[in-house]
Amino acid sequence: MNELIESVRKNGNGKVEKAMSIKKPSDLLIRDSIFVRHDGSLVKIKYQEILWLKGDGNYTTLVTKEFELSIRNILKEFEETLPGNEFMRIHKSYIVRLDEILAINTRELRVGNEFIPIGRTYYQKLIEGIQKLGGE
Repeated sequence: MNELIESVRKNGNGKVEKAMSIKKPSDLLIRDSIFVRHDGSLVKIKYQEILWLKGDGNYTTLVTKEFELSIRNILKEFEETLPGNEFMRIHKSYIVRLDEILAINTRELRVGNEFIPIGRTYYQKLIEGIQKLGGE
């Protein structure tokens, strides 16, 4: 029976898959940053430096004011890891830092000089969570 369980847990290259566990913030030593693998090293990126992330299949492009990194992680992993009070998914392929949003319309929002598409369902959630004045 144990052999059957082990054979089910193995993937195509013969290694046993480990379930990735996302650590609780209280378990972490450094709480204001993430470390991403780049050129064989783990690079520290503070949450405040991140402008947005763009998912493309198994890769995510992380954009800061200074640089862009292409990381081999799906966007969903970042969504689960980044603090929800600072970041929000606004499209199936984008997560933005909320305090970097400069303008919003029904199809896109502006972060710095860049325009990022916003999905219809995500737009409603974003609009419900902001203070606004004036007519709709």
